[in-house]
Amino acid sequence: MLNRLNEVQQRDVALDALDAERADVPAELVEIRAQRAALEERIAGLQGERDALRATVRSADVELQGLRERTKEASESALRADTAKEAAQFQNQELQFATRAQELEEDTLPAMEELEQLETLLSGLEEELGGVVPRHEELEEAERVRLAEIDAREGTLRQERDAVAADVTPALLKQYDQVRRARRGVGLVELVGGRRCGGCNMQLPIHVVQKAKKGGAVVRCPSCGRILWNREGDA
Repeated sequence: MLNRLNEVQQRDVALDALDAERADVPAELVEIRAQRAALEERIAGLQGERDALRATVRSADVELQGLRERTKEASESALRADTAKEAAQFQNQELQFATRAQELEEDTLPAMEELEQLETLLSGLEEELGGVVPRHEELEEAERVRLAEIDAREGTLRQERDAVAADVTPALLKQYDQVRRARRGVGLVELVGGRRCGGCNMQLPIHVVQKAKKGGAVVRCPSCGRILWNREGDA
């Protein structure tokens, strides 16, 4: 019976290895995922800054256009004025609007320069991202193929495991599963040198060794709790 349980464990160990293989994502894929995510995050952040600057510049442009129109109207009104006093009032308005327009242009210039720099930076980052994406997609496709192949092997192993496990009594299989979960995936171990536990390497009491060699009953290591298997004495 323990021979069959050992065959179950062999499949379980292989399944564990597949889990480890599945989790072992290629380093290049890990790196390019991080690279693409970092680029996309930075681009998104800069796009937000760019959009805010664009809104600021557009708002200034609208205000500046209005000031220019009012400056022109005031100038034209000064020329049509009936009195010198009225002309002076319009000329004063023209000066105020022109001064405000000049101030607005000066205030907006840094934002325009920053916007231009952001556009250049974004263009470079987007070009860099454009070079990363094809390789990333290529690696992701290779990863899908790799995982599909692992899934196929896992399916075969699980079928084999189920077929072998069918020959093991449910009580023994349950006990083995409990021990295996508690002991790093190994629930069944051989006697080593006829006296030691193959799991924890502890020297076993004589009565435990004798019972394990005799067979016919499930014997567990008093130290680690794993099921002991004497290959030569199992039936």
